[in-house]
Amino acid sequence: MPNTNIIIIILAAFVAVLMLWVIFLTYRQNKMYKRIGELFDTSKNGDVYEILKKYLDGTKEVGNYAKKLQIEMVKMSKKMQSSIQRIGFIRYNPFGKNDTGGNQSFSIALLDNDKNGFVLTSMHAREGTRVYAKQVRNGASQNTLSKEEEEAIQKAAKE
Repeated sequence: MPNTNIIIIILAAFVAVLMLWVIFLTYRQNKMYKRIGELFDTSKNGDVYEILKKYLDGTKEVGNYAKKLQIEMVKMSKKMQSSIQRIGFIRYNPFGKNDTGGNQSFSIALLDNDKNGFVLTSMHAREGTRVYAKQVRNGASQNTLSKEEEEAIQKAAKE
């Protein structure tokens, strides 16, 4: 009989440890359910698996949209290479300081990233205004340029 008492005491201690373990696990499970309940309000949205499926589908849609945006960004980047990105502007008086015209004349260079574009010059005088446009390729022109036009191109090319 003394052996049975020891076995019963050992088994009782083991059952007590197991009961404490079950209580601890129940507490952790309830805590987890509470967190899941806060994250997924199943009373309004239905089953947790349905909610997760909706989130995953939404994530896939966002991924597809991001891929489309990336393709569009590449297209826009290629287009921007040929858009006007560099501007050089000079105001001056081509007829000297004694003329009353003032600094009403100007040259403006409008170039793309490869320094291609045009330079536009407006010459203002008492008799009228004349406007000239000259093509620019790789930062130079086949036409004869005034020093102001060259300066406008140089300013644009530095940007």
